[in-house]
Amino acid sequence: MKQLILIAALCMPAAALADSDSFSIGADQWALPRSGSALLHLAPFSAAVQDWVAHPGARIVIVHAGSDQGNLWAGELSDWLVALGVPSNQIDKRVSGDQPEDSITLMVER
Repeated sequence: MKQLILIAALCMPAAALADSDSFSIGADQWALPRSGSALLHLAPFSAAVQDWVAHPGARIVIVHAGSDQGNLWAGELSDWLVALGVPSNQIDKRVSGDQPEDSITLMVER
């Protein structure tokens, strides 16, 4: 089942992004009701998963603000990635003082 979700993510068009290894999600995007299907339609999330699948051995790094809100957001995002088939040992969380409170960044590190 999880593999089917990842395959569905690969079939969706990725957003055109300046940096193909970094995908930002704004608080306004994250505030929408969430489900597995809704997240796969969230362009930055889908693009990050597509990039991760395209590069075996890559890791997804969730870069977030160090506040309580940032930690909660990163934890929830990590949980969704695992629920959609990304192994937890391929996900890292990283606090950055440069990360704005109103966004979170998914980086695919090869």
